[in-house]
Amino acid sequence: MKKSLLVVAPRYPYPIVGGDRIRIYYICQALAEHFDLTLLSFCETKSELHAPLPNDSVFKKIERVYLPKWKSWINCLLALKSDRPLQVAYYTSKFFSQRINELAKENDGVFFHLIRTTDIAEQLHCPKFLEMTDAISLNYSRINQSTKAYSGISSFIYRLEEPRLRDYEKSIIKIFDHTFLVSEMDRQFIFNNNPSARDNVSIVTNGVDLERSPYAFSPEGKDLVFIGNMTTLPNMDAVEYLAREILPKVRMVHPSTRLRVIGRIGAKERFRLEQLEYVRIVGEVDSVSMAARGGGAGVCPMRLGAGIQNKLLEYMALGLPSVSSTIGLEGLSARPGLELQVADEPETFSRHLIDLLSDRTRAEAMAVLARNYVAAHHSWKIVSAPMVQTINDCLEAADQPARVAPHAMDKEQHRPTD
Repeated sequence: MKKSLLVVAPRYPYPIVGGDRIRIYYICQALAEHFDLTLLSFCETKSELHAPLPNDSVFKKIERVYLPKWKSWINCLLALKSDRPLQVAYYTSKFFSQRINELAKENDGVFFHLIRTTDIAEQLHCPKFLEMTDAISLNYSRINQSTKAYSGISSFIYRLEEPRLRDYEKSIIKIFDHTFLVSEMDRQFIFNNNPSARDNVSIVTNGVDLERSPYAFSPEGKDLVFIGNMTTLPNMDAVEYLAREILPKVRMVHPSTRLRVIGRIGAKERFRLEQLEYVRIVGEVDSVSMAARGGGAGVCPMRLGAGIQNKLLEYMALGLPSVSSTIGLEGLSARPGLELQVADEPETFSRHLIDLLSDRTRAEAMAVLARNYVAAHHSWKIVSAPMVQTINDCLEAADQPARVAPHAMDKEQHRPTD
């Protein structure tokens, strides 16, 4: 009989778009082969709350809780005078915590996605696991070091949150049986001064669904493709930097080249990007592979952020020869000059793109190597296997009766009688 896990998520993972939804969905898909899963998730909208349940056999049971934004903002205001990270406060809900408590008693263990819903974890007396993904404090540290990425209230929030997140990430891990991060960079950032605390923290890199990302190199491709959630600061910064400082240089040689932006986007972000020349906003789509088809190169000019960039793995799977910044490549072992190109200056970045768009034979050779790389190192079944094994071992160990020390048994056996 399968062991059972309660999966606690701050965001409903359907539809399967966006980095955090993709990661938790495919991790759960792998876990479902070995454990019976119950999903307890917040919903951002009432349409999510009432959407038809998926028919993919990943979860045996799904519970959704609607968290209105006005309640979340009140939670954040109340937390300003405390030392709690605002994004933890944002997801505070007595009813949600109560359901975690109740459902935990019906399962063999609890699997938390991200730190946002972990407030109640210390109260649970069962095996607990944290799929932390990124060191968010690393992302905030990079944002705070940037001089052009934000202003006003955003500046205040990022500077307020960074030390809170750093302390919270270090402390929250102590109450879990095991924690999973996406890259060694994130682990080093959190535990740089305390290597012994890393013992119960494993690296589980990101994967790619190769069936949903069919290889389709385009010999005539000229457009640059950027895939990402455009409601986040790192992605907005990357696209604006690309459009202003890199794309014009590329268009001097390839005047038909445009930038295609694929992914979730808000009205404010759409308005900003529509002011940029030669940028086409595709937005959120049912099929990223279809929206990217015919592109000439994938671009990942990240200057902010942390963790592994799913967009880069998607480019390589789809047959888009890619150029990335050094930050964009963090956590991946793909080889610059073979599976992709890497550059941190606009001149070098644009030169690599011009070369890839000009020499499509060389670009295709790179695309083939990139596809082989993700197939060998980033299929979800491969990357999730150590996580499955670790969770199974912890649950099995929790089932074992506590051993009584031999000398204690001897004392019990030879205790004098009255």
